[in-house]
Amino acid sequence: MKKEVLGLEFKKNEKGMTLLEALVSTAIVGIGFIAIFQMVNYSVRSIDVSGERTKASFLAGMAAEDLISEKHSTSPTTDVKFMDYLLTKQSKDADKNAWRMGSCSTGTSTTGTPNNAAEVKFKKWDDRFSQRRLKCAGGNTTKDIKYLKVFDICNNGASGNSCTYNNTQRYGTTGVYEKWYLGKMEINVSTGGGKPKKKYLYFQIH
Repeated sequence: MKKEVLGLEFKKNEKGMTLLEALVSTAIVGIGFIAIFQMVNYSVRSIDVSGERTKASFLAGMAAEDLISEKHSTSPTTDVKFMDYLLTKQSKDADKNAWRMGSCSTGTSTTGTPNNAAEVKFKKWDDRFSQRRLKCAGGNTTKDIKYLKVFDICNNGASGNSCTYNNTQRYGTTGVYEKWYLGKMEINVSTGGGKPKKKYLYFQIH
């Protein structure tokens, strides 16, 4: 038997959704949305970290190109090449770095016009590796460290050679006497919290 209510036809034995079924359905949908939101948040953070690592790679390459192109340029010390000046500066540094930025810097505060390769490059790197280009890892200074090391390698058995690293490699009866300069750039990249990722670049200067 059917009953008319406001023009709509219903069956007497027709049943609706119980309150328990509605609550279970709501919980399942809610869990699904939470998982989706977490995935979106992870994706956004991953994109951000990837962008910072890309910038770090670009800046490390820039510093390497700067050093390679200016290796023979005049340094603050008369008649000393830029790459040799960096070695001397590094030997006197407590952490043995040719250049170092150990904090979340806002950029260089140096005024005036640089007049040699070292001053030009240090000012440029202080600006490029600051907050103007890279995000701060935060927390403490070790998380935001960026530094450059220079290594000299040669056969110290040859006349006039006195390198930090002695190369005694021989090819047959011939030794390797040419002096090599290698650079290492390390950049700590912010991950949006927690331990930062390290970006390394090793390159031959000469």
